[in-house]
Amino acid sequence: MTPQHPARAVISRSALINNAQRVAARVAPARLAIVVKDDAYAHGLRPVVSTLSDAGFAHFGALDLETALTVRDIAADAFIFTWVFGETDDIEAALAARLDLGVSYPQILERVAAAAARLGTTARVHLKIDTGLHRAGVIADAWPTFVNRAATLQRDGSIEVVGVWTHIAEASDDADTAAIQRFERAIEQVRSAGLCPQWRHLAASAASFERTDARFDLVRVGAFVYGIAPGDGIGPEQLGLTPALTLSTTVSDVTTRARSVIARIPLGQVHGLYSDAEHHVDVAIRGQRHPVIAVGRTATDIDVGQANVTVGDDVYLFGNGAHGEASLQVWADAMDSIGEEIVIRLARPAEHIYVD
Repeated sequence: MTPQHPARAVISRSALINNAQRVAARVAPARLAIVVKDDAYAHGLRPVVSTLSDAGFAHFGALDLETALTVRDIAADAFIFTWVFGETDDIEAALAARLDLGVSYPQILERVAAAAARLGTTARVHLKIDTGLHRAGVIADAWPTFVNRAATLQRDGSIEVVGVWTHIAEASDDADTAAIQRFERAIEQVRSAGLCPQWRHLAASAASFERTDARFDLVRVGAFVYGIAPGDGIGPEQLGLTPALTLSTTVSDVTTRARSVIARIPLGQVHGLYSDAEHHVDVAIRGQRHPVIAVGRTATDIDVGQANVTVGDDVYLFGNGAHGEASLQVWADAMDSIGEEIVIRLARPAEHIYVD
């Protein structure tokens, strides 16, 4: 850990590859598109994509255009799907980079088609139907008009509809079943308009792992590839996954209060460790777990009882358990949060170290 970093994030390349292989085998024959949003869930975009690309994975999902363009720079021949565009995003750059574009609204469809016409190229687009999550997408009543317009633009040569997609809430089996049925009806309307999309996709990590009827041609999986479980008490080991990232820091001060020894670590609220961790989570020091008792702005106190702890000792917050630490999922459940939110918050400012 260097002075400018409050913590260390050690990322296992083999864990990333093994997790991706397990997910890919689980969802086959659907293809796995590995989602790398938020700097690959704070694991480091470039090293993660390089590792997985070198291991033979060739399908990626990138939330935003900047991320997608970086992935293209690393993986020259990969399939890259991206789906959130700001008003100032350069659609022509996206087309030049041969990205697959998720189109959620009629105005974006027109914008993409116009950019393709200017370049004299054909945009690869995936049309999005809202199946009930209300996270963007065209509502069912407007879907036929949207699809017919896309068919016209395809005949004109400015776009090719290569996919149909949506998000599902993964809130309950019944809700997901209803969403899948709405998705299937939307696909039928696309085909009735004379379009033949290669890719149909709606599932993320949990649905793709558990439901064969949610897989279609492609699944977009992020958290599981990093060994981050879905919550509700389900840990990564129950899914056969290994946490790829272990977060640690060091003891910066040791004091005695009443009959307890208090170890302090240089990690606090400004680094993403919020006060909701107090009295809810433990850290591991010398293989033993001790509770977090106070989270300050730039430091956090750990009650180690009468344990022999000294300045400079390693302190493990969460990881694969090799040092006695809890998993990220234990932290998420204790803090009424989700694993990806916590790791993105805490690993982002950490020093990143990559091991095989």
